Amino acid sequence: MKQLLILFILMFSQFVAAQDIDLYQRYVGDREKMPNLYENMTFEEYQVLSRDIRMMDMMYATIVPGYIHFKAGDKKKGYYILGARMSGYAGLTANYIRLNNYDKNYTDLFNDPALKTDRLLFFTSISIVLSSYVYDWIHGKHTLEKRQELIRYKYGIKLKMEEQVSLGNSYGAAPVLSLTLNF
Repeated sequence: MKQLLILFILMFSQFVAAQDIDLYQRYVGDREKMPNLYENMTFEEYQVLSRDIRMMDMMYATIVPGYIHFKAGDKKKGYYILGARMSGYAGLTANYIRLNNYDKNYTDLFNDPALKTDRLLFFTSISIVLSSYVYDWIHGKHTLEKRQELIRYKYGIKLKMEEQVSLGNSYGAAPVLSLTLNF
């Protein structure tokens, strides 16, 4: 009875939680009012500022190699990660083909000392796939946050300079010399 109740709660939680999981509070989003933009800000800079890496993106990064770097705007590293992950998958495919040619399976990798090369290929390929995923997730998030900070710093200085100029003239009055002649 207890297992049935737990199963029922888990089934209901799928409908309530949807597909995205948040472990941290989201400050920037679609529900906020229109931000004040600097007049020289490009659309690409605005896009970088409005992007956020979420747990849903972590799931996408398992399927699409380099997804986080592509989202952060670092396409060069995204393609490097794509190439690394594809080489890892190619190594796993080669390992699978080699094991099928010997009429062996993956459990024989640990038991048969003659499959030392195949065992090395298997673990190397798995480590390339996993490390490229972890690098994409951690470094991609860092890259996005760094780019956002640089944009905020760049335009923050410009906005502060404009405020300082306008603060000296806060009432709209300027010192003027005036002469009046009365006849």
